[in-house]
Amino acid sequence: MKLIRVHCHTEGEKYRLEDLSEFHPNILLLFAELGIIEIKENTVCYDDLRKMNRVRRIKDNCGVNTIGATIIVDLLDKIEKLQDELDNLRER
Repeated sequence: MKLIRVHCHTEGEKYRLEDLSEFHPNILLLFAELGIIEIKENTVCYDDLRKMNRVRRIKDNCGVNTIGATIIVDLLDKIEKLQDELDNLRER
């Protein structure tokens, strides 16, 4: 098992892997391999942390596998962006 230390930076806060105990290091590596998150220099950005939590919640609540939950999260993100664009166009 490869251990990695991950720090998450958001508004001056740092989260060490030990503080994110709900994520096993192998899960972080799997998420990185699937393209869900990006690990650079042992850091994970806040948006990726949010994405991991969304994937996990969908897996737990809907009973889908990791790849299915990832697809759902990506589609939800796209819908959200399209809704924002639509709202901006309506405001003009």
